[in-house]
Amino acid sequence: MASHTIVITQSRMAGWLMFNRFHKMDEKIDLKDSNRKVFIFKDSPPLRKAMEQYNEFKHVVDNIY
Repeated sequence: MASHTIVITQSRMAGWLMFNRFHKMDEKIDLKDSNRKVFIFKDSPPLRKAMEQYNEFKHVVDNIY
């Protein structure tokens, strides 16, 4: 069975997705590093498009913080 979720490891990417009205399904402790969290979203073409847009505008987003 194919997974219909995507795991995001970067908090800024997760924030960008939530800013763009994608709802986080869950948030868990990263199994590889207990000091980090992973963010789980429902995978969809619009979500993938928003991820591409984040990569295009990442330098702008990073300079805000």
